[in-house]
Amino acid sequence: MPDAIVISQFERRLVELGCPSRVLRERVRELAEHYEDLKQAALDEGMPENAAGAEAISRLGDPITLAENAVTLLRQSSWWGRHPVIGFCLLPLPAFLVGSVFCWVSLIWLCGVLAWAFGPSYVLDDQTMAGLNAEPKIFNNLANGLSIAVSLIATFMIVSALCRKARRAALGLNWMLIACASCALINFFSSTEIFASGTNVSLACGFNWYPAHWIYVAAPLLVALALFIRQRQLERRLAAIPMNPHPRSLQKTIAGSRRPFYRVPTYWVTAVLTVTIPGSIVYGVRAEKLRQASLKSEIWPAERAATLAFLKTRQGAIPSTGEETISLKPFLNRSLTESPDSPGDSLAALPAGIHTFGGVSFDVEGTIQLAGALLPGAKAKFPERVRIPISSTCSKIEILHGARYMSSPGMDVACVVLHYADGSRTQFDIVGARDVLDWWGPIYNTDTGVGRYTTSPDTELAWAGTNPAIEKRAPLFSLRLYRTTFINPLPRKEVASIDFVSALGGAAPFLAGLTIEKP
Repeated sequence: MPDAIVISQFERRLVELGCPSRVLRERVRELAEHYEDLKQAALDEGMPENAAGAEAISRLGDPITLAENAVTLLRQSSWWGRHPVIGFCLLPLPAFLVGSVFCWVSLIWLCGVLAWAFGPSYVLDDQTMAGLNAEPKIFNNLANGLSIAVSLIATFMIVSALCRKARRAALGLNWMLIACASCALINFFSSTEIFASGTNVSLACGFNWYPAHWIYVAAPLLVALALFIRQRQLERRLAAIPMNPHPRSLQKTIAGSRRPFYRVPTYWVTAVLTVTIPGSIVYGVRAEKLRQASLKSEIWPAERAATLAFLKTRQGAIPSTGEETISLKPFLNRSLTESPDSPGDSLAALPAGIHTFGGVSFDVEGTIQLAGALLPGAKAKFPERVRIPISSTCSKIEILHGARYMSSPGMDVACVVLHYADGSRTQFDIVGARDVLDWWGPIYNTDTGVGRYTTSPDTELAWAGTNPAIEKRAPLFSLRLYRTTFINPLPRKEVASIDFVSALGGAAPFLAGLTIEKP
């Protein structure tokens, strides 16, 4: 029937132009009702059935033109329809960053819910992170899987949201494909990585190219393929409907209804942002590179030389009277040339024998290495505690010590326990960042944050050196040992022994020298 063909032609053209399903059904119903009203009016005027139908079609207008005008109005009524370039070419970049952060926050929230429902093993606390860091392969596999999941979920969220906006604005398949292509291009140059920083887990979003991340590029392209197949299926369903050629096109209709670009404020704002934002990023990156180059070539070498000069001065200081160095030789489990974990990572540069460090004399012959959760094979190779006989009174206890894998400020690293001859005891805690820092670290000042200084007034950097491992992996860092003083609250009581005890956290403490001062 001619009337049915007119409605079908109108519907097919709406489908071809990407009209949303809900709007399509409404417009088709409205056109059908309007056609019936015009036909009934012609019948009321006494026309026969066929003539009334033809008269209704002539009054109704061309169905293709009606469809194009309806879609044009729908596009112009939406911000996304008026500014598709901004929405589908420029917005995916910030949307990718926001989506990644949203997925990461959701993952942390999910861990909290699982911990509340099934127990604390799902919480990424210091103990859990220490266990994961002790097994780097397991953590890397878990982190890689979570990174892929976060990126893919964020990608599908962004692509779905953009395609939904394009469909609601009746922009059709072309702009949906452009949105997918924009997301694929962003994923080509971007990366999302979950990494551990000490006992913290962080998300890093950056712009690099890693060949193994083709899956991120393929994800939006698969969505584009699914959209293309769906659109072709819809058009194939209406392919049997005859369509009269029409000279007008939707592009000409839209072009005629738009204002010139120079009269649209959004385009000017977009133009300014398009120029200033990349320019600011390039300027900031270049300025940061120049600053880092200046730090490495001028500032850090000077500060490092000043620190070494100060340490030399302190090593030449005259020790106070009453000091008695304690030989640790019977209790040593590592020589200065041995490394507990990796080849070449030793204290071979530390002077052996009796020397002054931080203004105090120490007898250095090796180290007492204690266990720590992050030290490979620590529980099997190294003790939790070592007891050192003293049998003397003392007013102060001086230790020359350090810690491997110390990355948790404020966490207990070890403790020193005084056992008196009468059976009483006194304990001194060694706290990370207060009494000791990791033995790998900077000895310059600028841009080091908490990585340079301890906060205890009774602790000072006593020695700095290097070894082949640190020169290869972190040439800007140095080996660091600290001198810490503990005041004996009971100086008249005889101290039978001193225990050096690991807290069995992530850090693995070690003792290089012990000196007591007579009251």
